[in-house]
Amino acid sequence: MRILGLDTSGKTASVAILDTEKNILLGEHSVYTSRTHSQVIMPMCKNLLEECSLTVKEMDCFAVSVGPGSYTGLRIGIAAVQGMAMVNNTPCIGVSTLEAMANRIFGAKNILSVIHARGDLFYAAWFSYQIYMYYDPAFIDRETPDELQTFDEIAKVVEHIHELSEQIIVTGEGAEEFIRQYKAAHEETEEIFLRIAPPFLRLQSAAGICHSAAAYCNSHKEFPTAADLTASYLQAVQIQKKKTDK
Repeated sequence: MRILGLDTSGKTASVAILDTEKNILLGEHSVYTSRTHSQVIMPMCKNLLEECSLTVKEMDCFAVSVGPGSYTGLRIGIAAVQGMAMVNNTPCIGVSTLEAMANRIFGAKNILSVIHARGDLFYAAWFSYQIYMYYDPAFIDRETPDELQTFDEIAKVVEHIHELSEQIIVTGEGAEEFIRQYKAAHEETEEIFLRIAPPFLRLQSAAGICHSAAAYCNSHKEFPTAADLTASYLQAVQIQKKKTDK
């Protein structure tokens, strides 16, 4: 199965193509950009398809980040995938932004994926690769749902894991801000206990989107369509808030 994945949930615009039969990532383009994703994402898709000698019609599945993330960015990514998928009514899979970012931290037992919302609020979820002596998992395990949480709520879980003498890898667009706040509140933080993922693994990646979509395809017989894609904002967007306040 060939999966074309997009992530436009943050400042990184990313597109990738995964061939699950060959178990090869055929290609990935990512750029941290100040330009609107509506200007860059479709040209990126076109270029990657051409470089892989493939066409939109040859894709067996499309996948896209559905949040949490930028309100406008999510809408652009979903619309782009819906437009490509409707040509042949190709299946479409919506993927959690937090899960896709955590996917890149293979082998870690405690993975905290975070996006900074504002102040002490973070979109957060916990993941794990439970590796045993005779078993290496193909896909990540989700430990908690995506939630909008305060710093203190997340820190309580962090401290519990610390008591178990286990390491935590923090990844995602909000990783640096969470680590900064945690160190400010806990001056004696051990570097080896709470570690941040390196820059090339930390931000949004369409490869992670494709991998999560592959996990979905591996465990389901029926796949969603373009019409089923909906964004998951986890909080009221600013426009909705203004209407509520009136």
